[in-house]
Amino acid sequence: MKIKNVKTPDLQITLFEAAPGQFWCILGQNRSGIDTFFNLLAPDHPQIRGAEICLPKEMGIFSFAGQQEVFEQELKNDDTDFMDQLDPGTPARAFIHNSNEYTDIIRAFGMEQVLDHGYRQLSTGQTRKLLMLARICSGAQWLLIQSPFDGLDKAGCGQLDLALDHCRGCGMGILAFVYDPGDIPSSATHIAVIENGQMPLHGSRQEILPQLFKLQEQASFSADVTDLKPAENAFPQDADPEKVPIYRELVRLEDGHAGYSGRSVFSHLNLCITPGEHTLVSGPNGCGKSTLLQVITGDHPACYQNKLWIFGTRRGTGESIWELKKKMGIVSTDFHRNYRVAGSVLDCVLSGLYDTIGLYLRPGPEDEKQAMAWLERISLADKAQSAFRNLSYADQRLALIARALIKLPDLLVLDEPTHGLDRANRNAILDFLGQVAAEKLSTILYVSHREDEFRDFFVSHIHMGS
Repeated sequence: MKIKNVKTPDLQITLFEAAPGQFWCILGQNRSGIDTFFNLLAPDHPQIRGAEICLPKEMGIFSFAGQQEVFEQELKNDDTDFMDQLDPGTPARAFIHNSNEYTDIIRAFGMEQVLDHGYRQLSTGQTRKLLMLARICSGAQWLLIQSPFDGLDKAGCGQLDLALDHCRGCGMGILAFVYDPGDIPSSATHIAVIENGQMPLHGSRQEILPQLFKLQEQASFSADVTDLKPAENAFPQDADPEKVPIYRELVRLEDGHAGYSGRSVFSHLNLCITPGEHTLVSGPNGCGKSTLLQVITGDHPACYQNKLWIFGTRRGTGESIWELKKKMGIVSTDFHRNYRVAGSVLDCVLSGLYDTIGLYLRPGPEDEKQAMAWLERISLADKAQSAFRNLSYADQRLALIARALIKLPDLLVLDEPTHGLDRANRNAILDFLGQVAAEKLSTILYVSHREDEFRDFFVSHIHMGS
């Protein structure tokens, strides 16, 4: 692989070379040019005048966009409406060609026990590992991975690291694109740093790590550097006193359970969230964290099969889920994937005021002013009229967080909201949520695998077992 004399508005690379059997970690912050570099390696990328780009013929590419394509195909094939239960989706085994020939690598990924489960029965982390496996088992000689550890628990991260090292040992070339120095795979043999559209560092791991530590000391990758605006004037609108919850309990679940196609995901779970009781939910991949949130938000049919109260209303008693969702702000990988409508970034943020996916009502000038203030807060004001779908994955996620917060909901439901964000933006979001908690603007229900996201404002911690 050889990249030479690349000059685009947001990326300039004089020379980058990678050889088979090398494991490169490409490190960069959001908006540094790292996503441009990733897209440059796609076989169908338009030619760049004056550039020399020599790519291997057999490349397996794992990206956020590729995940979205699989998700949309699964939606097209969803037969839930014609079944007595949720359609589990395409069997995981069907994604892996000649799975019998790859038993060692499947075992290394820890996926042998779920190959007969449907795609929709898998956790976010499991679907990511499955799609990576699909690329590897296709016979690819090179593997390009965007943010490999997002959605994986600690054990899963270690397992994936070992699995990728196994692939490299078999002669495969690997390029893993990460946004946080803490996510550099321990098995990576080489590191390249993208910063301000340049590649100031690239070389062997032993050569680059000491220089990277110096960069961190200079705050190039520190948690204090962020694309988000400073903490002062954090909230574009003043809190409305009438929005203060009047409920004794926001959520109550007694002996809760949920599953898919007769397979239990979690059971015997008791949960009570009162106003101001910011709750963290953690646990290994596949233990039911996202499913629990879907039950609470009304996006899983088990919400009607449980003893579940939302804002004091028992589910299944004729209540309107849309009335309940007016009091919620939701950000999740599932919601992100479902936000597929055409529209601008400004439309996306404004839609949070109307609880719609897309904007179908004409907003008033005050609403637009409020939405622009939020876009200013996340440094996307200059993208207000750009198509939401044309943003990078990370910027889409920031826009969806602003969409959830714009109405300062009674319950803010966040399922791994920092997917695709670098350390600076992730810490800025968490600091921002700390302000939300301190000013009692919303009660936060937060799912995360990352121990560096376990903040002091969480007063309750639920660890779900496997």
